[in-house]
Amino acid sequence: MKKTIVLISVMAAALLTGCNKQTAKSNSSSQSSSSSKIVRHETKSSSEAPRINIHKKYKGFKLATVPSQYRGTWYRADPYSKKARELVITKHTVNGNVTYQKIDHNLKLNRHSEKQNIKYSGNIVLIDTQGNSLKVRGFLDLVNLDYQPGQFKNHDCLFLSYGTDPSVVNGAIFKDKSVALKYRKYDFTKVKK
Repeated sequence: MKKTIVLISVMAAALLTGCNKQTAKSNSSSQSSSSSKIVRHETKSSSEAPRINIHKKYKGFKLATVPSQYRGTWYRADPYSKKARELVITKHTVNGNVTYQKIDHNLKLNRHSEKQNIKYSGNIVLIDTQGNSLKVRGFLDLVNLDYQPGQFKNHDCLFLSYGTDPSVVNGAIFKDKSVALKYRKYDFTKVKK
């Protein structure tokens, strides 16, 4: 009975391994009751960040420079997590996305266009600075993320707004991770800009 169970499990493992298209790497460790090998699959690490190309050109767009008051490493925490998320803004990137400005106002962007979805895919965003606000959105997105520098209880922050009413504050992003965690459950919709 014991040999039958071992034989069935080895056959099942062989069938499952045969169906998998990934390359297999054999491990030389053996089990005590048989001489079968444990098979391990090699997978690429998902932690590898995609390469950013700030020199790529798009017709009708130009590389944009993020104003200095928005640059740096910022932190935001939500009420359901005890860890803060990082937002990194550099001279030409927002959270790993290269920043562009639309210079051809006659160019029509259509999020339903398969051709444009392919052309404008990747780590790219449109930015626009209006007054004291940085608006960020994907090339084919309809809604902006609106960042506005300010102070909340004597801490430097970026107030975050999104949706149809940019005057409503949906959250705050802080320079200090511990401050972001401290105010993670605060209702920022009460804050007036």
